[in-house]
Amino acid sequence: MAIDYQVRMITAHLDCRSLEDPVDAIYEYTSSLGEAGDRIASETGVSVWSKRIVLDHCEDSIDEVLGSAPYSDVLVSLGGLTLGRLDSEAAADLAENELFFSILLAERSWDEARRASEVIHEVTDRDPSLATRFGVNTLGERIETPYFPLATAPRHGVVTAGLLYPKYLLNAYRSGGYKGLVEAIREAGSQAVNAIRIAADETGLSPGGIDLSPSPWMEESTLALVEFVAGVRMPEPGLAHGIALVNKAVREAAAGLPATGFNEVQLPVAEDLKLKARVSELETTARDLARYSGACLAGLDLVVVPANRDWVAGLILEVAGYALTKGKPLGVRIIPVEGVEPGDKVYLEKFGETPVIPL
Repeated sequence: MAIDYQVRMITAHLDCRSLEDPVDAIYEYTSSLGEAGDRIASETGVSVWSKRIVLDHCEDSIDEVLGSAPYSDVLVSLGGLTLGRLDSEAAADLAENELFFSILLAERSWDEARRASEVIHEVTDRDPSLATRFGVNTLGERIETPYFPLATAPRHGVVTAGLLYPKYLLNAYRSGGYKGLVEAIREAGSQAVNAIRIAADETGLSPGGIDLSPSPWMEESTLALVEFVAGVRMPEPGLAHGIALVNKAVREAAAGLPATGFNEVQLPVAEDLKLKARVSELETTARDLARYSGACLAGLDLVVVPANRDWVAGLILEVAGYALTKGKPLGVRIIPVEGVEPGDKVYLEKFGETPVIPL
């Protein structure tokens, strides 16, 4: 029987303070992660979509890493950076060289949010696609997740994984209801744990956990799953309940697995064709998506909006409020573009045409 889901990524988490040469480590683990991907497909029948490396606490080695970028066959992140070590020019240079990173909010004040908004606006002015490679960690706490751009390395030398499986989960819910959804998450998660074990063996790293977050890629729509479970279309009342039910199923399935990271529904607009369609209908606002962060990991993610520095700062703080309430990091990846109106489309490299959403 064909397996209709993928391991979305296997991610190596490295602390630069424990590495002799971060650039050598990138090449070493690029090779071993590639071998791991081949072996995972051979032994489990599940393909691996991407291989990733997080180099966290790497502020003193940024120039060396940047000097050898971009890297082929692997996505590289510099983990979490603070605004004290990052200005607009540096952020744009990292993104232009295809490096990912997150901005760690330390204070969650209006001043800090405005500084983050300024960085985002100035990078977007250079090229909107650059803003897809970094996000704001609104709680400012490092988290061990395979998902970029919020991935960091609270522990050195572990490997984690995530799944690409919205269609698989939707079919499971259609045929087996809530119980079928839990069983499907558990089955796919068990295969991902096998993938982590193989990757750890190939890389010499320790096996970490699986982030069971349902995340989309174009026709693999998380919103399609959530709308079906909720029984309503976004942004009609009741959608958050559907999100919560899917998250409940994830938590139930995760109880018997080595889960790590977020383990919540993700709704990144530019990555989900159904989300793009809903945004194009102009019934959903950026504030609606921010509000969904109360029920899921990433409501305000890969969202294109008209440029407005104060509004973007306010949206960052809005999500920070949910992060404080939930006691876990939540991300904001927002792309403010000058001269656009809701309903316009902005081309984003790797994501295609993405509709502008009202603030």
